[in-house]
Amino acid sequence: MKKILLTIIALGAVYMTSDARTVNGSVVCGKEKLSGVIVTDGTNFTQTARNGKFTFDIEDDAAFVYIVTPSGYVADWSSGVPAFYQKADKDEYVFELQKTEQSGTYNILAVGDPQPREEEHFEELAGVPLEDLASTASSLEGVTVGIALGDICYDRLHLQVRWKEEIPRTGIPFYPAVGNHDHDWNGNDPADEDCINPYRTNMGPENYAFCLGDDYVLVVDDIIYRPKGRYKEGYSEYVLNWVEGLMEYIPETADIYVAQHSPLNGRHYGKMIVNHDVMLDLLKGHKVSFLSGHNHTNGNFEYAENVREHNIAAICGTWWDAYHCTDGTPRGYKVFTKKDGHLSWYYKSIGHDRSFQFEVFKPGECRKNNESVVVNVWDYDPCWRIEWYEDGKYKGVMPQVEEYSPLHTAEIEARYKTLGREVSQYKRTRLARHYFAQKPSPDAETVRVKVTDRFGNVWEQTISLK
Repeated sequence: MKKILLTIIALGAVYMTSDARTVNGSVVCGKEKLSGVIVTDGTNFTQTARNGKFTFDIEDDAAFVYIVTPSGYVADWSSGVPAFYQKADKDEYVFELQKTEQSGTYNILAVGDPQPREEEHFEELAGVPLEDLASTASSLEGVTVGIALGDICYDRLHLQVRWKEEIPRTGIPFYPAVGNHDHDWNGNDPADEDCINPYRTNMGPENYAFCLGDDYVLVVDDIIYRPKGRYKEGYSEYVLNWVEGLMEYIPETADIYVAQHSPLNGRHYGKMIVNHDVMLDLLKGHKVSFLSGHNHTNGNFEYAENVREHNIAAICGTWWDAYHCTDGTPRGYKVFTKKDGHLSWYYKSIGHDRSFQFEVFKPGECRKNNESVVVNVWDYDPCWRIEWYEDGKYKGVMPQVEEYSPLHTAEIEARYKTLGREVSQYKRTRLARHYFAQKPSPDAETVRVKVTDRFGNVWEQTISLK
């Protein structure tokens, strides 16, 4: 029986290698030869030797040969996407890298759903939002990168090229993830291949990784796409196989970020996505932060000890029709900083400074809690604390409630009034749970709200009730 099994394995190995070819190359930085750099074709892996060279077999149908950019280096990103990859159309590859600041501190600017559909949307994106990103990036200490979490465009694939032209203005390398709207709606291949090929042409591989400090960022495709806009949220087998292969090279001590389009718990936080359990199992033993978009709302989740997800609201707000997203989160992005081994983060609203972390509404302004002072704390998680004072007297912690953003409702209704149409269903104000409310006393004159985030930062705002 053992001999039969070995024969089957041997035959399988012959079959596998028959669809492969041998390539070689090197990874350098000037005259420096870089060893230990991971190289892959999306299926197979190797590492560079002490002389910076590599040789391995790649699949005949591989689209790219690419590297996991090591810490302290970056590929040229002047084209709008870091050049860590090359087309798999030759036998020899040379990857030339640039040195970055050798610092234990690093930052990630995570951007959800730019999603311009028209040129006017792109012009708006290229204005204040990109200027805001550039300003934030220039203010940070250490190495800084950006990640666009999918839906870089809204079915208009030529706008991916426009993104590449403008994003270098931020002054940092920006890494893309593929979203459902970055696929070709008119593709013909039911296996997703034809639908994703335009993205590969414009942006490169859909599954790749790079290093920051001692940690790794995995960018993966979690959209199982079919022609005509049909898709499921989840990981295809080839994605999981690639992650499994990569994890063999990642030290047990490394923290991992997984950047993807859909959150693990799916569209509007319902059913968990396909093969989420397999992905979590592959990453087991590491401290993991999932960074996702897709929902155009803000949410923080903890799935297990040291496994968190940041589902980040859209930088386009309500598809460029309103400043606020449907849950009341202002358009913006999230800033992550790892310093001295500690990870911190905050949500950065476009056009506001870092202290803008909540909005307060007077009694009569909100739909569900009409008699209460209501506070919208969009980046809330259970480690935050929302307290209130009435006429200077401490009254305790505000209870969490569900509410609709009156600001979003006003913005989207005003926009659609100018269009002479009813508000589209998917753009209507959505009930959200990052609100807090308390009914004040009938004779109260002021209410002061004190918000403390999980890192001990404190912000306060006082409103007059008269």
